[in-house]
Amino acid sequence: MAQLIELNAQENSPFESEPKLLGVYHWSEGLRSMHKHDDRLELNFIFSGNGTQVIDGELCNVQAGDVLIHNGGVLHDESLMIASELKAWCIAVKNLKLPDCPVNELVPKNFRPRIPCQAVADQLAQLYPLIHFYAEQAGGYQIANSLARAVVLIVHKIIRSTALEFTKEKNFIVERVRNYIEEHYAEDLNLAELSGLVRANEFYLSHAFKKATGYSPKEYILRRRIGKAQCLLIYTTLPLTEISARVGYEDSNYFSRAFKKIIGVSPRLYRQKWNELSSGSVPSDV
Repeated sequence: MAQLIELNAQENSPFESEPKLLGVYHWSEGLRSMHKHDDRLELNFIFSGNGTQVIDGELCNVQAGDVLIHNGGVLHDESLMIASELKAWCIAVKNLKLPDCPVNELVPKNFRPRIPCQAVADQLAQLYPLIHFYAEQAGGYQIANSLARAVVLIVHKIIRSTALEFTKEKNFIVERVRNYIEEHYAEDLNLAELSGLVRANEFYLSHAFKKATGYSPKEYILRRRIGKAQCLLIYTTLPLTEISARVGYEDSNYFSRAFKKIIGVSPRLYRQKWNELSSGSVPSDV
């Protein structure tokens, strides 16, 4: 005879504000260059494979069963995953608020964003496709939203019990350059200007920057521009000429070539494919 499990119906929610599902998609279908979301939190479940991602300017190695957390406002780059044949699911939620934490912050800033969830990988491998299934169904949003909340609760429980706190060793020269690039990436930046900003040797800056982020300053700027362009292609209906100008390219043809070199398809085809893949999405702050 099956044992009856008594449940505590009075258990309080850990959230001051409940997470609300915004979207769900496959990573294998829509990898993104460097970008951030100020209006949402992403939970990325690595279904199979392994690889490297850049999160908050640092390299992060991942494997099957991991969940990567992208807190709101944190820059991240998924494009290094392309060569690894990595497959993953992503859900995006908004309004999540834990006590004493900013909105859309699930992992505290002094914790690693890679959460080892191998112990519950089988459950997550069922929940993510179910979220996608119901998100596509007419009248299925409430079910999809409840399932997404369940994923957040499962991961939150693991964070509380197993996530690793660490002292993030930052190169302050690299951080200052990263912050400057974030404010000026659509402008005509060069290594001499960036080196002068921090009074560093160009060779040293290039070496230190690539060691910390996985990219040279030039590559980082390019990927930040392309990541911003992806957001504009996904969440707006702006024409390509306007998007090109907003991310720093006066020549839209040159922009299209740069985009295709990084993403593998033209901006126009990328927008078309993303529209076909999207489920349950709402406009983002880009």
